[in-house]
Order: sequence, then structure tokens, then C-alpha cells
Amino acid sequence: MGFEEEMKNLKNKLNGWKQVLQPLYSALIWEQSYYPAILTGIVTLIFILLWYFEPSVLTTFSLLGIVVCVADYAVPIMCSTFLDASKWTETQENKHEEICKAIIQTKQQTSELWSSFIQLRDTMPKLYFVSVLVILLVVAWIGNVVDSMLLTYFLVLAIVMMPGLKHQGIIQKFISQRAQQLKNILGQKLKKN
Repeated sequence: MGFEEEMKNLKNKLNGWKQVLQPLYSALIWEQSYYPAILTGIVTLIFILLWYFEPSVLTTFSLLGIVVCVADYAVPIMCSTFLDASKWTETQENKHEEICKAIIQTKQQTSELWSSFIQLRDTMPKLYFVSVLVILLVVAWIGNVVDSMLLTYFLVLAIVMMPGLKHQGIIQKFISQRAQQLKNILGQKLKKN
């Protein structure tokens, strides 16, 4: 499926959500300086409630499913009832296309990451095996040392903050700084030898 066709399908699927997606997207990419604090507060409040009520994993996933199901049913109905579609402007439509494009790009990047992981397994099985084994051992050790609720909190917070970090260029800046540090360290070691 081509990009344009995928874009058209996604726009049609999200048509009932477009009035809600705009402020949500603005918050996720941190268009205002206070959005990271609001996002952190919401995630923290949810995890405080989970910690306080201590629901089982099955109950937690069931409640999450109920919230998603109700939102999927109610949001398009509420948007069409309370929000006037005739006031939808060209600027808002462009923003909706930008949101759809960002979703498709994220999907493609995830697919490419998975494909490169599979390619590593096929082309360099020993490196793949050692890498996966080391990563899983480190994750198992961290999971044994740190409480699972705290780890889940940090994971969810990282996922929620990732679009803003990427959009603001913070991730790219961090990677370039670490790459420069690595070059400096390797350069100094090469000069000593």
C-alpha cells in the first residue's frame, strides 16, 4: 500500500476523532512549555491510583479496555453532536494531515526497526544471540532489583514523553552529544597507541 493510500485510509478512520486529536497531539509534541508537566502529572496520577487501589493485572487491563472501548464509541458521537464540523478550517485540516503523517511515519519506523532486528538475526546470528542474551539478562536483573510498578511507570512516562522529546530535538541532541563523546574517547585512545 502506497503512502498516499495509507494516508487516505487513516484520515478516514480518524475522521470522528479529528477535533480531539488536535489538542492531544499538541500536548504530546509539547507545543506549550507546560505540556510536559501536565503529561507527567496525568501519568503520575494514574499510577498513584493504581498503587492505591492495587487492582490485579487482569482487572487493570480490563479497565483499560473498557476506557478504550467507551472512548472509541463515545468520542465520535460527542464530537459530531457538540462540535460544528462546518467550522473546520483549512489550517485544522492541514494539522490533521500532519497528525496522520506522524502516525504513519511512527508505524513505518517501528516496522523498519523490527526488520533490521530480523535482518541482524539472519545475517549475524552470533551477534544477534549475544546481544539479545545480554539485553535480556540486564532487563531481568533490573526487574529483580527495581519494583515492577516503578519500572512500568517509567516505561509509560518514557512512551508518553517520546513524541515531545523527538519533536523538540532533544533525542537527536542527546545522541549527537554521546556520539561526540565517544569519538573523543576513541580519538584519545588511538593517540595513546
